[in-house]
This record gives sequence, C-alpha cells and structure tokens, in this order.
Amino acid sequence: MLEERLNPLYESYGYRRFRMSKFEDYDLYAQNKDFLRRGNIITFTDVDGSLKALKPDITLSIIKNNTGDTEKVYYNENVYREMGGTFREILQIGVESVGAIDPYAQAEVIALAARTLETISPDYVLDLSDVSFVGCLLDGMALEGARREEVLSLLAQKNAPGIQTMAREGRLTAEASAALLELMELYAPLREGIAQAEALARDEASRQALRQLSRTADILAAFGLEDRIRLDFSLMNSLDYYNGVIFQGFLPNVPVLALSGGRYDPLPRKMGKDVGAIGFALYTGRLEESLRQERQYDVDLLLTYGPEDNPAELAALASRVRAKGYSVRCQEEGALAAPIRCRKTVRYTRGCSPEEVLS
Repeated sequence: MLEERLNPLYESYGYRRFRMSKFEDYDLYAQNKDFLRRGNIITFTDVDGSLKALKPDITLSIIKNNTGDTEKVYYNENVYREMGGTFREILQIGVESVGAIDPYAQAEVIALAARTLETISPDYVLDLSDVSFVGCLLDGMALEGARREEVLSLLAQKNAPGIQTMAREGRLTAEASAALLELMELYAPLREGIAQAEALARDEASRQALRQLSRTADILAAFGLEDRIRLDFSLMNSLDYYNGVIFQGFLPNVPVLALSGGRYDPLPRKMGKDVGAIGFALYTGRLEESLRQERQYDVDLLLTYGPEDNPAELAALASRVRAKGYSVRCQEEGALAAPIRCRKTVRYTRGCSPEEVLS
C-alpha cells in the first residue's frame, strides 16, 4: 500500500502521524469554503443536535487543533468528497509543518513533496513558484481589481496573445506587457530560473522575494534536489490563502495534477492562530487508475533456477537487479508454488547480467 511506503519516509524526518475521527463540526468547513474549493459536504445531525460533517479535508483540522506550537505532522486518512457526480471515500496523504516556518522548515516540506513523488516514480516533475514575487511585480505595474485578476488568469493559462491584446487595448503598458511575457516564458531549473527572474525585479520587495527563494534553492540543493525542481511562475493556487512558495507535482502516465502544496499563512490567521504553515497533499483519488495498473503484477521479474545453479551467484544477480529499482522473486524451476503475477519470467543462467534478464 502507498501509505506503507510513505509513512517511514515522513517519520525519518521527524514528522508524527496526525489522527482524527471521521467527523468534524460542520462550522469548520462552512467558515472556510474558499479554502476547500470542492463541491458539497456530507452532513448529519448528531444525537446532541449539533451539525456534523464527514471530513472532506485534513488540513483544516490540523490548524484547528494547533495550540500555537511548532509541529510537523503527516497524515493518511480517508476523506469524503464529491467526485464525478457522486460522493466517494478516498485516501488523502499529506504533510503539514505549522508554527515557526524558517527557511529550513520551508525547504524540508518541498523536499518531502519531491521524495513523495519519487517514491511513486523516479520520473516525476515538481514545479515551483512564489506568489509573493508575482504579487510584487503586479503591484509595481499598478494592476488592481479586475485587471489584476485577468492578468493572473492569463499567466496561469500561459496565454501570451491575451497579454498582447491587453497591451493593444491600452490596459497594459508596453513595458508591463513585455515583463509579463518574459515571466510567462520562464521555465528552468530553480537556480537558473531565479537568475533569469532577477532581470524582472523592479523594487526592493521583489528582490527580497528572490533572495528568500534563493535561500530555499540552496537548501534544496543540499537535499540533493538541485536539478529536480523547476521554476514556473505560471503556477496559480488560491492567492487568498497562499502567500509564498507554491508547488505542483506531476507523474508519468497520470494526465492530471498528482500533488499540490505551498505556504498558506493566511489560513491559520483567519482561524485565530498566530502561526505560519506550509504543506502539501497527494491526490490519491487521481492516482487510483495508475496505481491499480501497477498492482496488476506482484513482481517485476520471476527468476527461475535449477538445483545445479550456484545460489550465491543467483543471489548476487537478484541483488543487482533490485538495485536498479525492480522487484525480483527467485523460485526453483518446477517447484509447487501459489500463482504469481509477474511482468517477466527468465530462466537463470550462469554469468548473465541484469541488462540481459531485463531486456
């Protein structure tokens, strides 16, 4: 199971598991519908007359239960959400760091997001942005209200013709249009992207945002992730709640967003908590089909052998194949065994290499 692979990862970083009941007071969700941004909620009246809800989200409960201390938690809990016109019970997996969020704490959560994706596929993509930097640029362009919302929407769509149309209509200056088009086109490894973004900074606030982002990049490099995270300022989550870095993760053969997270200090403040917060959630409901396909097989390679074969040499070959990321089951040829679903069956021969048995 996916959580059995991820829980040890989170615990190795000192995160504790957050547990809760299936129910929460409905008021918690009613007061934060903008944060949820998801369909209807299943409600019922408790025996004491209070209105309860089957939990559609875990983050709100974590913030609600925080006492102002710094805490690092992970969770894998079933939530109840409307999907495809019906309610479904799905597993939600995520990580939250709440309290004093210093540069290390911020980078650590981003690193855990990358390691989470890597656990599922080494070919993951993790894109990162900083809404504070984008906000500073738009402030410098004096963009407010409907114009600001339109520009943000066009950035999210990477809609260059839309920006050019606004400039032709006089709703953007030529300088602002050129800067926005450059921002839209920026997609590069994190450090390289920050260097490119420096040419767009026009005031101290935007330069300070890039300095903070550069510190995050330095720490992520120390985590061994320097070349795995890309800077993409077209990422747009809810700007009502996110106030700094935001990030999104993608997996091969999964056509939808797999992971999303970011810095969301406004949410705890809205709930009366004087703490910072950053976290992410893995959208397991969207991964079900992909993970189900993976589970069609019990093992990648079934390696059969005979009584004449050298067990030590067989064990060495199996270890070398596993080191390449494949699962291997070794089984004596002709032995009675329960049925096993394997991607490939190969008869062991002395001196064969991992490349030969995998080809």
